[in-house]
Amino acid sequence: MPYRAPVTTPAPPTPVERSFRLWIAAVVVGVLGSALSFATMPAAPGATAAAGTIVGAIIGLLFLGAIVYCALRLRRGENWARIALTVLGGISAVFTVLGVLLTAGLGVNLGLLSTTVSLLQAALIVAAILFSFQAPANAYFR
Repeated sequence: MPYRAPVTTPAPPTPVERSFRLWIAAVVVGVLGSALSFATMPAAPGATAAAGTIVGAIIGLLFLGAIVYCALRLRRGENWARIALTVLGGISAVFTVLGVLLTAGLGVNLGLLSTTVSLLQAALIVAAILFSFQAPANAYFR
């Protein structure tokens, strides 16, 4: 059997690498923010509320896992991952900012730390999306 050299993907350009790192940072901030929320959350008044909290946590972890998977694929130059991250991240960032504004407008106090973590995560996502569409990144995905 003839020897076949392994197929190697070229190293991602700097904007793609930055985008990848920002996606991972956004996931880390999301996990820390969720842990903070659980740690400071008042005791749930019943089994139904506790089950809802657990289901919400599982869905959140699955979402963050999907983000990590797509970020890894983005780093390898797979354009579908860049598009998926743009759509999911864009929706997440918009709803985060709208949620913060809406709760503030309704007079609901989420706490300074929780609000800061949410806005930091949204900013990381927006920056990651912008880096993934810079000219060197566009060439890498072609």
